[in-house]
Amino acid sequence: MKKIVILVLTFASFGVYGQSPVKWSFESKKLDAKTYEVRLTVKLNEDWHIYSQSTPDGGPIPTAINFSKNPLLDFEGKITEAGKMEEHFEPLFGVNVKQYSSKVTFVQKIKLKAAVKTTLNGNVTFMVCNDEECMPPTKETFSISLK
Repeated sequence: MKKIVILVLTFASFGVYGQSPVKWSFESKKLDAKTYEVRLTVKLNEDWHIYSQSTPDGGPIPTAINFSKNPLLDFEGKITEAGKMEEHFEPLFGVNVKQYSSKVTFVQKIKLKAAVKTTLNGNVTFMVCNDEECMPPTKETFSISLK
């Protein structure tokens, strides 16, 4: 029943907004000859929030980042989240949610197998809500140059 309520709220809100309440930016920072830090940053309009990758089952859709396979790259560790996490019980979902308001950056450390130029492609699937409604889950693709 909760999922039906969420879907109704999600699709009802979709037609209300002409613009997305989120803006993504994607960049890489060279740490040394073969090591990069890839940063996926989302800025949110006032009163909107996005959910952590570790939001529990039964709650809103957690942010999920998928990188396309690239034989030239090794991923070091897991994707981290840099921002002010808010955690609270959400009655609509019946679970403790983990969310970010205003801004959050997802960071992945990457090592090149050889000192060459390449591109990291992928997508991020996310859901944003405010206190009244949720936008439909959205997939944003990205391409980040590593040179």
